[in-house]
Amino acid sequence: MLEIIKSEFQKSKRTTINKFALITPLFTLLICVLWGGGQNGAYNWWYVMFLPGMLSIISAQVITREKSLSYKGVLLYPQSKASVWVGKIIYVSILLAFSSLIFAVGIEVIGFLFGSTIPLKANMLATVILILTFLFTIPVSLFLTVQFNMFVAVLFNIGMTMIGVVSVGTNSILKFSPYAASSALMVPILHILPNGLPVQADSPLINGDLIVTDTIINIIVFIILTILTTVWFDKKEVK
Repeated sequence: MLEIIKSEFQKSKRTTINKFALITPLFTLLICVLWGGGQNGAYNWWYVMFLPGMLSIISAQVITREKSLSYKGVLLYPQSKASVWVGKIIYVSILLAFSSLIFAVGIEVIGFLFGSTIPLKANMLATVILILTFLFTIPVSLFLTVQFNMFVAVLFNIGMTMIGVVSVGTNSILKFSPYAASSALMVPILHILPNGLPVQADSPLINGDLIVTDTIINIIVFIILTILTTVWFDKKEVK
């Protein structure tokens, strides 16, 4: 498995995939420096739009690269296709953690330069929670890219994330979607709403009792989707 992951980094060395994981958080932070909004605004842009968009594009590019070669790269591995699939998921997960860490450091820099509204502890917790709650979108993006194309994968994930954001604080059944978890959990952690505005102290959304539960549920969803898509890809005939 380690060799597969190393290979993914090697194959991406001269592509935009690794660079995209670096540039996206920096671009998000730059927007907030130029347009204002501080730490709250940066987080709003990050988990509502740029993080899901970046993760979808990176995941899709990993598979698009294989599709363009008719999956010949997959067949070159001595390991099973299932191992290759899991290796790709782990590779993208590493990029997710790397990009999230850059963003977290940038948030602290913004707080130092323009005034802090988010404590360091909350920033670190939010970073970990966002990584764990967005993991499930990786096998989803890979699957949609194999079945359709990058456009469908990106559009689906960003669209579902937007729907999840809108459902926060409503009675809609959509608020139980794993796509809504990240936005909902940022409210009690950062004390800001998905639109970047501070949440009122008496709001029921500020209750953090479900942070651990909802995060674990999203991790379980990630594991289930990883298993299902791995079994599916292992049985899929690649040409």
